[in-house]
Amino acid sequence: MENGYKIGDRVRFLDFEGDGRVSALPGGDILEIEMDGMRMRVSSREVVRIDACDNSQEIRLYDGNNRISQFKQKPTPHNNGIRTGRKSHLQDGRMEVDLHMERIREKYPAARNIPDSDALFVQLDVFEKSMAEAFRKGMRSVVFIHGHGRGILRSELLKRLKEYPGTVVQDASVLSYGDGAIEVFLK
Repeated sequence: MENGYKIGDRVRFLDFEGDGRVSALPGGDILEIEMDGMRMRVSSREVVRIDACDNSQEIRLYDGNNRISQFKQKPTPHNNGIRTGRKSHLQDGRMEVDLHMERIREKYPAARNIPDSDALFVQLDVFEKSMAEAFRKGMRSVVFIHGHGRGILRSELLKRLKEYPGTVVQDASVLSYGDGAIEVFLK
């Protein structure tokens, strides 16, 4: 228990939606987390422990300055039945992931200090975590917005998607995304 966690602790991820239980402590600050039958190894800095009777830890967010900050939870907005934006895609079983570095830096404050020379590694890490989240949530499809550029990210995504059995890949709707996106259908 050198990193403060023990087997069976419930934890929530800081950089994407989801929680699980610590299933093993391989050593150092690495934890093995089990989520819906899937196991993944993560740094203890990527999760926060959730106490069963105290949800105050659930509102801690990573602030990009290598420290944990407390933020007030925002009240859940009233659902008036109108489906707009990203939530509508989640409700119809589709998830959108924008892999442009500007968007990643906005969504994940810890990525703000990563140099552009490491952008591809960060984008592929977001891709892998998004695929895991999509499978865990039972999504029907995921749209990865990769942009134009030189095609390096797109070709790397297509290469990695071959490792996912039962997925079907096609260009995303040109009307909705232009020609800089792919849609991955999950089975």
